[in-house]
Amino acid sequence: MAQRLYLVSLMLFVVAGPFGMCFGQAEYEVRTTHPRLLIEDMRELARRCDPASPENNGLADDYALVKQRADSAVQRGGIRSITNQWAVPEDLMNCGIAYLVERQMGHEASPYAEVIVRQWGDGSIISNPKGSNFGYHAIAYDWIHDALTREQRVRFGNALGTWLRFFTNEPQILLKWGHWEYNQTWGPTHLNVMNSRDSLTQKLLIALAICGEGTKFETDAKTFLDSWNQRVPTECIPAFNRMGGVWSESYGHGAYGPVTVIPYAFHAWRTATGRDLFKLAEPWGYPVESPRWVAYTMMPHSERTAWIDDGNGSRPAAFARAAPMLRDGLSQWFCDRGRQWLGERWQRVACYDPSIRATPPDRLPLGYLFPGAGHVYMRSSWSDPNATWAFFGCGPQFAGHARDDEGHFLICKRGSLVSRQGGRGHNDSDHYAGGSLIYNIVTIFDPNEKFRRDQNNENDGGLLRHVYESGGLPRQRGHITAFEHNPYYTYAAADVTKGYSDKKAREVTRQFLYLRGEREYFVVLDRVEASRPDFARHFFLHVPSEPERRANVLAWLSLPEADGDKAVLSYGRSRMFLHTLLPREAQIVTRGGPGREAWGHPLEPTAQYNHMTRGRLKPPICPWRIEVGDPNGGSRSLFLHVFEIADEKIRRPATLTFMPPAGVDIADRWQVRLNATGELGGTINDKPLTTTVRIESQYNLEEK
Repeated sequence: MAQRLYLVSLMLFVVAGPFGMCFGQAEYEVRTTHPRLLIEDMRELARRCDPASPENNGLADDYALVKQRADSAVQRGGIRSITNQWAVPEDLMNCGIAYLVERQMGHEASPYAEVIVRQWGDGSIISNPKGSNFGYHAIAYDWIHDALTREQRVRFGNALGTWLRFFTNEPQILLKWGHWEYNQTWGPTHLNVMNSRDSLTQKLLIALAICGEGTKFETDAKTFLDSWNQRVPTECIPAFNRMGGVWSESYGHGAYGPVTVIPYAFHAWRTATGRDLFKLAEPWGYPVESPRWVAYTMMPHSERTAWIDDGNGSRPAAFARAAPMLRDGLSQWFCDRGRQWLGERWQRVACYDPSIRATPPDRLPLGYLFPGAGHVYMRSSWSDPNATWAFFGCGPQFAGHARDDEGHFLICKRGSLVSRQGGRGHNDSDHYAGGSLIYNIVTIFDPNEKFRRDQNNENDGGLLRHVYESGGLPRQRGHITAFEHNPYYTYAAADVTKGYSDKKAREVTRQFLYLRGEREYFVVLDRVEASRPDFARHFFLHVPSEPERRANVLAWLSLPEADGDKAVLSYGRSRMFLHTLLPREAQIVTRGGPGREAWGHPLEPTAQYNHMTRGRLKPPICPWRIEVGDPNGGSRSLFLHVFEIADEKIRRPATLTFMPPAGVDIADRWQVRLNATGELGGTINDKPLTTTVRIESQYNLEEK
């Protein structure tokens, strides 16, 4: 079959046609020998850890660090963090790896297993229902299995087996109060009980570890493995193909668990049974596409993941844990770079395949669409820390933690230029942060609108409040209608209408165009039609430093330290000019600074105060807001903005000429005309912009 074309329909969350796949149940067998979990070939692993071996590929240095930490645990006579509910008990893994490698090398290995056995004692530390890193205990059990007596295997195996009915009361996959795209379905990175419902990763590790060990939970283990073997290929993989490489709840909740532990689970199934779930996924499916997502979400000036959805601006250490298990060139690059971000080395020692050549992200396109999430990334370079980077997103809600931010965008160069409202807040305790006014969106203000979870949350005129809403997922909130990328520009268009109440919105669309060059520009057109002419429309924008205004042009500087780093990779600052071309006679207000960093919607009487919490003082720093109102009559508004990026030293903006009804001539180089009505699209230098989504070239599909 020839290379296939991937066309994303208007319902982006439904993958149809030749890409829909059904996987039948296949027989499986669990290896009878140990180790089964995460390690494929023990002899090969020992060779890689031997500094005298030409095949060590640098892993000997990683193993030396693992062994050093394991030796410290033996000397202390205990495992650090073994009772810390929120930590990864790294030394448990270090001692397990050291036992396996030293034994394979013919060295004295028993002290590494003995310190674990002493720590486990009667097994209650494993089975403690109030808190146990039960997933990691399962890995350690598998790794030191051959050092255990028959009685110890049964005792500790029984302690592990008690978890197979945790939360579900049945030793099988039930997706109780959850779904495949929900982080608590899989468990947190620390593999403990907190924020862990179905606990699929922990239970899989346990079932694989104790299978055939003569515990009283043998039937439960087999039942869970049968359930996994049946449901993951037939249900989970298609769901992950539909979701794509962007985790449903962003890198924030993703890094807390799924970014790490789903690869743990898939790789453990591969090493224990030989069944490779990674190969069942499509190139755009999760977790296969996740290394691309992590690469694109890293901002050039800091190498931190961007503040998207509930993202926490962290470096990609969580993905570095899982990278050696994905077995592709980009993941290998993350695995190597992970030495700088991640203190742990045991994952690399256990799972790294040195035969895979590391491939840096600079071979990826400068513009990319993740069709499942509806996330578009664009940048000017991969290798320059001073590069321009931008995000634009609009897609379905796959899970309850996903924020209501459809149509939102970010821009940075030498630090943030367009950010989100500053600080951080949890949806449970900070309903202002749980709303949509902290994002760069348009609002339609219906004074009588009520929002879900409206306790202490005034009318903000924004998107419907779906956060923490469960039933009916995936839920359509908006979708990308067009995407086009070439060396000169990247263009995306989105229909966000379903993200707003149908009682107030007839149309909300956004077109987002990035023009590359020595002087760079973003052109953003919003078409907004309210159901009534008295429902006021506003364009909201959050910026990190105070804007200066000259007529309808505002200017401000980037803030390199806004994302949490005092020392950044970029140098200097950039300047942004904002040209407001539509609406005519726009009402432009700048609001912010001390005491006004988080002001409510200007038309909501009960919200005229600063929504300050302690979290507001944390990165990202973004204390200023620009509000553009339409003073004209009627129910329809056009907001046309040109964002111009220049060096800090440049004080004068470029010459722009407005071309009705929604076009602009930029510095006699770009002539952009975007459709003010009808189909989303337009022309650039008389060349038609695409009106569809065609992204087959991103995946280089070969004959299958």
